[in-house]
Amino acid sequence: MTVLLLGDSNLVLLQNQHPDLMQLAFGVDVDVESRAVGGAWSGSLRGQVGDRNPAAYDAVVLSIGSSDSHPDYSSSPDLFRENVTQELERGGRWVALVPPGVARAHGPFDTGEVNALIKEYAAVLAELVTTHGGTAIEVRAVTDRLGPAAFDPDGRHLSRATYEALVPQIAAALDTMPPVTGQPAR
Repeated sequence: MTVLLLGDSNLVLLQNQHPDLMQLAFGVDVDVESRAVGGAWSGSLRGQVGDRNPAAYDAVVLSIGSSDSHPDYSSSPDLFRENVTQELERGGRWVALVPPGVARAHGPFDTGEVNALIKEYAAVLAELVTTHGGTAIEVRAVTDRLGPAAFDPDGRHLSRATYEALVPQIAAALDTMPPVTGQPAR
C-alpha cells in the first residue's frame, strides 16, 4: 500500500513525534510519502502535490484548514474551497483529518473567534472530501471527548492521546479502500 500525506502539522507531528503510531495507522509494510509541512494552508497543497498523481496512491491523507483561518494567509472559505477542490479533482482515495480548532489561539487572537473560523473551514473540508468519495474524520469528536488532554501545552497542536484515538479511525478508513498499486491493503 502507498500513502501520500498532505497538509499541515497534524500529520508532521504524527510522523515525527509518534512513529510507533504511524505503523498502527498505516501498517508495517506501507510506503508513506509525506509532503505535509507545519503551518501549511490550502494554498500550499499545489506545491505539496507537485507533479505527483494522487490517484496513483492507495490513499491520500490530508490535514488542512487550521492555518487558513489565520490572517497571515489572507485565505477565505471560498479560496479554501477552490484550493482543496483543485487537488481533489485530480483523483485519488482521500482521507481528511478535519481540523478541530484550538484550545488556545496564539498571539493577540481570540480563541473563540479563531475556532469559529476553523469550524467554517472544517465544514468545507468535510463536505468536499465526502462529495469526492473520500472519508472525513472529525477530529473535533476526539478533542471534545478528551477535553484539555487533547492538545499539547501550546494549545494548538494535538496531543499523543488524541493521535492514539485517531489512529484506529485512520486505519479503518484505509482498510475500506481497495489498493491501486497491487499491494495488499494495510
